[in-house]
Amino acid sequence: MELVVGKVEEERLFGDVVFPKTLLPSNKGEDLSIAVTKERNRLSEALKEHGAILFRGFDVGSAEDFSHVVEAFGWEEMGYVGATTRVKMANRVFSANEIPLDRSINFHHEMALTKEYPSKIFFYCFEPAPLGGETSIVPSNVIVEKMEERMPNFMAKVSDIGLIFRIIRPKEKIQGSAIDNSWKCLLKTDNVVEAQKRVREKLSCTSVTFNDDGTAEFTYGPLNPVREFGGKKAWFLPILGYSENKKGVDISFGDGSDVPREAIDAYKEILEENCVDLKWKKGDVLLVDNLSVQHARRPGKPPRAIYVSICK
Repeated sequence: MELVVGKVEEERLFGDVVFPKTLLPSNKGEDLSIAVTKERNRLSEALKEHGAILFRGFDVGSAEDFSHVVEAFGWEEMGYVGATTRVKMANRVFSANEIPLDRSINFHHEMALTKEYPSKIFFYCFEPAPLGGETSIVPSNVIVEKMEERMPNFMAKVSDIGLIFRIIRPKEKIQGSAIDNSWKCLLKTDNVVEAQKRVREKLSCTSVTFNDDGTAEFTYGPLNPVREFGGKKAWFLPILGYSENKKGVDISFGDGSDVPREAIDAYKEILEENCVDLKWKKGDVLLVDNLSVQHARRPGKPPRAIYVSICK
């Protein structure tokens, strides 16, 4: 069985590198896990070059089939740390996100504010949305390059003094909210002493303060949102999400001064100008390098079922 290079309408070229790289079976409906086992090394090299690989047209009909594909790559499983609720669907396979589909999810690197984050993410389409619901991906190094071109003074200041992120979380989910942003959900405990221990173990925050009103304030930084992995820069900390959600979140320069609105606007524009909105087909598997590619979710209409697996 051979993997055949394909093409999707949404793909982009960055230099001479196609994004994402699309691979098809030589005969429709073949077993992807068998192909992966045979081509594991070549696929790993392709992921380094392209940042994302879309496998389309293979016989991946269930969460169990997807689990076999993930295991065929031989990468170590990683546990999820975050406030998102995920339902286990099969071995190493979880629902991607339980946030209502009419809401978008901003671009980010998975678990960027934890001490240990995954290097790779698998997405699997069990059921595509009838309208919208695309998973959007963008090369993170391109974001850095474009920001350096458009906002050189901002980038110089970020490099010099970094950014501070302050996130205030309630203890319990806010009634009527579609998203559970509580520290209880994030840390999987309601005990303050145990929560402090888990913060030290799992999160990269500089400090956390548990307030008398039950809220907790998490402070990260000063940190440079730009990091380098394998010789390639990545905009690793997602400033867009923090800047737009004013409830409980604050972002500033390392000296406490405000981040200019024009920098946030430029960042958002660059994301939209360079991203790929992947229109899912049932059975698709998307492999993403989490150290070089940001991902997001577009709003859509239910039903939609995307499963995920993350690797160290």
